[in-house]
Amino acid sequence: MAAFIAWLKSKNITTHTIAALGISAAGLITFDPQVQQFVLTLLKAHPALAGDIIILAGIVAKYSHSSSPAGTVANAKAIMALPNAPTAAQVDSASQNPTR
Repeated sequence: MAAFIAWLKSKNITTHTIAALGISAAGLITFDPQVQQFVLTLLKAHPALAGDIIILAGIVAKYSHSSSPAGTVANAKAIMALPNAPTAAQVDSASQNPTR
């Protein structure tokens, strides 16, 4: 549970909002026959498109950079603690704003 809470704290409000909207939409589409009918009516020519849209939204949310400033620092600390952490020269060469 502590790991889940830490993950939630590491994400910004936009990520939480997108996740809540996506989960709500998926729940409505899954469990409410009226919403299912509405979606099918709107997407009559391509009924599988609704599932594809939800999957695409999930993929975008998962792979987009959405860390809060605290989450970014926590991720950087975790990377620097690895045995094969990047050197300062590697970080500078990969940075858009090198410090040296």
